[in-house]
Amino acid sequence: MTMSYITHVTADTDLMPGPDAEGGKGKSFRRMIWEDEGATETATKVAVWIAEPGVYPYPPRDLEETFVVLQGEAICRLGDGEPEKIGPGSIVRVPRGVAPWLEVLTPFRKVATVVPKP
Repeated sequence: MTMSYITHVTADTDLMPGPDAEGGKGKSFRRMIWEDEGATETATKVAVWIAEPGVYPYPPRDLEETFVVLQGEAICRLGDGEPEKIGPGSIVRVPRGVAPWLEVLTPFRKVATVVPKP
């Protein structure tokens, strides 16, 4: 995969399948924007994530993620925290070891930075 120094978050090229929503009731896709040399599982990455409406639970991970919502609305819960509605302009920080959960309400797009925490 060749990565450009200039990209646009609405460019839907080079999309890769992401996880399906619970019960297969929605699909997601991702596009890598940048990743550390070596492209390993522990590399720092920046990606665009696009999702159809549905529930997307993730297990706790050994990394930290920060994302900015560009389009759409969702209910976001981090670990056992209170659910909160997020939308364009929301910035969400998912600490290491915390399970993020998203109920995507409308077509959703975010740009995320994932940093491994060994």
